[in-house]
Amino acid sequence: MSPPEIPPATLPGTPKSFHIPADKLIETAKQVYKANSGVDDPSLLADNFRFEFPVVSLAKQDYVKAVRSFKLKEAFPNMESHPYDWRVDPYEPQRVWFTIRSTAKHTGPLNFAGATYKATNKEVLGAPECMSFVFDKDGKVSSFTGGYIMDRRVGNTGKLGGLFGVLYAIGAPVPQPGSLSFMLGQLFVKFKNIISGLLGGGKRD
Repeated sequence: MSPPEIPPATLPGTPKSFHIPADKLIETAKQVYKANSGVDDPSLLADNFRFEFPVVSLAKQDYVKAVRSFKLKEAFPNMESHPYDWRVDPYEPQRVWFTIRSTAKHTGPLNFAGATYKATNKEVLGAPECMSFVFDKDGKVSSFTGGYIMDRRVGNTGKLGGLFGVLYAIGAPVPQPGSLSFMLGQLFVKFKNIISGLLGGGKRD
């Protein structure tokens, strides 16, 4: 007799079914993404929203304030993420996954970590990154995940995703990826200090 099948792991509290149909949930996810993943319209984000990327976790207010401070649209006015492959997770019916391949040209000043990086006219060619939005029962985003490189051989972002990959592509100082423990440790400390400075010592919930 075969042992019982072990079900895949899911987020705690994941429902067996979700009241928002898959096609509508995908359309909602696209609208959130068009709103700069909620930064341009925080009402799309749940009060308990979490930004969950590989090296940092932020609450709603901290996330919105931090992303706005970078002024990415001024630094990269032609930035495009080319999102595609939108799909609802078969095991987490409240989650929409999608993939991006970001491109941009650095033609304006970029603010980061207390420094301003003048335009370099360098191109950013991002590797494919896996992203997701998790929705609550009210149709608002409760968490946003991303920055996970799907093929580190692609692009010029130094095997890094998210803003760290962008910084690498324009020649800004970013710890070189080596061992996993080195990369996570160094980037976590750096980003934690940055966010603390931006938010006046704001703490994680």
